[in-house]
Amino acid sequence: MSRLSTLSPTAIRAMFSSETEQAVVMLLTIYGLDGTSVVIRLADNFNKRISETDTEIIYGVRSRSNDYVFLPMEISLPSEGEDGSSNCSIRFNFVTPEAIQIIREQLTGPVKILLELVLTDGTSNDVDTVEATFSGFYITSASYNAQSITLNLGMINYNTEPFPAYNFTPKNFPGLF
Repeated sequence: MSRLSTLSPTAIRAMFSSETEQAVVMLLTIYGLDGTSVVIRLADNFNKRISETDTEIIYGVRSRSNDYVFLPMEISLPSEGEDGSSNCSIRFNFVTPEAIQIIREQLTGPVKILLELVLTDGTSNDVDTVEATFSGFYITSASYNAQSITLNLGMINYNTEPFPAYNFTPKNFPGLF
C-alpha cells in the first residue's frame, strides 16, 4: 500500500499544486545512542522565529510543543515495491563546525531517527497534524565535505540474524541427547 493513499486530500493537493498557501514540511528527529534522548530536531521549512540573539536569528517550526530548526535538506526515500531497498539518504547543503562536532560525538553507532511529514497552511502556525511517519530507520553512516553532509539511513535486516539463535548441540541442550 502506498504512503500516498494515506495522505489527506489537502496534503496531496499541497504536494502537487503549482501555487498554494499550504506546504508539506518534513520533520527529522535524531535520537541519541540510547534511542530515547533527542539530539536534534530539524525541519526542511520554517514558519516562525524560534530564537533570536544579538548575533543570529534561528528560524524553524513548532510542532506538538517541540521546536524544529530550519535546515534545507534533500532526501531520497526507499521505493515501496517488493524489490525496493530499505536504504535512503539525507543530504544537508549546510556545513558548520557544530554539525561536524555532532557527527563526530553523537553518531558513533547506529542512531535511530524519526521522519515525519506534516501539513502547514500559510495563515497559521499549526503544524501538529502528522500526515505520514517513517520510523524504524537508523543512521548507518555519515560523510561530509566542505559543501554538504550526507547521512545514509537503513533498517535493521533480520534476514542476516541466525535462527534459531543457538545450535542444538549436547553442550547447549544436554536434555535432548
